[in-house]
Amino acid sequence: MGTHRPPAAEGDSDRLTPELWWLSAIMAFGGFASLLDATIINVAIGPLAAVFAAELDTVQWTITGYLLAITASLPLSGWATARFGAKQTVIFSQVVFLVGSVLSGLAWSATSLIVFRVIQGIGGGLAVPVGQALLAQAAGPRRLGKLMAIVSIPALFAPVLGPSLGGVLIDYLDWRWIFFINVPFCLVTIALVLAKVRNVVQPSRTAKLDALGLLLLMPGLVGLIYGLAEAGSAGGFDGATTLVSLVAGVVLLVVFTVRALRKRQNPLLDLSLFRVREFKNGTAAGVLLSMAMYGVLIPLPLYFQLVQGTSVLESALLLLPQSIGYLIAVATMNRFSSMLGVRNLSLVGVVFVIAGTIPFALITADPDQVLLGAALVVRGMGLGLSMTLTMTIAYSSVSKEVVPNATSAFNVFQRVGASLGTAVLAVVLQNQVAGLLPAGTTTLQQVEPGGDVAHGLASAFGAPFWWALAFTVVALLPVFFLPGRQSPATAPVRSPAPARAD
Repeated sequence: MGTHRPPAAEGDSDRLTPELWWLSAIMAFGGFASLLDATIINVAIGPLAAVFAAELDTVQWTITGYLLAITASLPLSGWATARFGAKQTVIFSQVVFLVGSVLSGLAWSATSLIVFRVIQGIGGGLAVPVGQALLAQAAGPRRLGKLMAIVSIPALFAPVLGPSLGGVLIDYLDWRWIFFINVPFCLVTIALVLAKVRNVVQPSRTAKLDALGLLLLMPGLVGLIYGLAEAGSAGGFDGATTLVSLVAGVVLLVVFTVRALRKRQNPLLDLSLFRVREFKNGTAAGVLLSMAMYGVLIPLPLYFQLVQGTSVLESALLLLPQSIGYLIAVATMNRFSSMLGVRNLSLVGVVFVIAGTIPFALITADPDQVLLGAALVVRGMGLGLSMTLTMTIAYSSVSKEVVPNATSAFNVFQRVGASLGTAVLAVVLQNQVAGLLPAGTTTLQQVEPGGDVAHGLASAFGAPFWWALAFTVVALLPVFFLPGRQSPATAPVRSPAPARAD
């Protein structure tokens, strides 16, 4: 397995060209809408149930269906990029997302909205990994870290802004605008891609779709993610639906894994990439950090809204320090990575996440707000450093031709990690809350925000953060095995070893 870098080319220069700045801005802008739509609808479940005269469980599928569609379409991104080209696939994803958004805004029933949200999810699932692949191919290893930090910003801001923006649109306009707001994002992105973007690696008509792998992987991922979502909603993993979904998903994924590792050419998800040490450790760290980052997106705002009695908008503003910390990390990352290298700076980032999580694990009903704000800044800096660097080194460790497969695999595993973290922390929180609710009170909806009962639940919110802390501590292990004092610019580029024949 060769460790030499390809011949110096435009993509190996340190200079950031105007074309690369345009490309990173377009990919960040284009990916924002799909990430925003994962959370903007959260505050609309109640109003939508009233509008459509539907049960909450039914309307909840507008979130679940979107999530499952994203998960199912992620593995197709590598093949679609190789077969049709990254530029063409980005345009396709934006068109599908645009159509799904318009149809969602025109929905006449809960069922129609669920179907249209699935269409949205298909477009959204392709947009992010294909955009990352195009950027990685165009930038080359030496410049990728600088640009990947820009593209990853929406992943942090969208979950924070989504509920607040959704609340404003519903209160002052109409529920349909939580979908129509995507239209300008999509139209501008399509126009800019047509005008400014070109394929770095040309598409190949010989790229074949692994149909059997598709039949194994897509339902396997859907079963796993749906089972995790059900566990999070039900507060446990012992429900019949949860168990059947998880077991079926895991079985299909195991069969897919065995087959993919033995398949000589074109597996739908290229697991041979994990034979490249940098990709393996970067992805493992990314999964664990995603569990810690996305897992607290339910407990953290819920603490502010329930225990502190804040509004949705106020809770979002209280989360902004984490985004500020992330921006600080993005602005300073490249300077320090040149000095310290990927491993050392990533370790610093993980330590920052640990330090920023501890105050929330010890949270009370009357915390020091300044301390919490400072902790979120530190946590945001840590996430910005560690998640961006581990993703960059994973993509930089393979050749341009293999990058679409790498972004597809990385995003699939990151999505599983985020779903697992969300489910585990939701179950932990619900079990803790159940033991503290007074007699006659069975759900959090019955608790008055900011009241005495809500204050008595404060200690329950510490438990999920202890779990998030544990995930972060475990992430130290794969981060430790990243390249030593190398920066992303000098990390080795490798091609994964060929898989065995069937």
